[in-house]
Amino acid sequence: MHRIQLSIDNGTDAGEEPLRMEACDAAAALLVADINVQSGSAELWDGNRRLARLIKHSGPHATFWEIEPG
Repeated sequence: MHRIQLSIDNGTDAGEEPLRMEACDAAAALLVADINVQSGSAELWDGNRRLARLIKHSGPHATFWEIEPG
């Protein structure tokens, strides 16, 4: 089983690299993203294949994720 790579962009400057982490599966990657993304986006990768882009939206009462496949 492949590990899922997680690339987190918290609105960094154009020259900065996103934070990259690994997770044992997609569910763990989503949990890591939820904890570490304040605002911005994250991408889930399986090797060279992008699985999804996650965009975190927050408001005064709730936070939700928009998921763009592949």
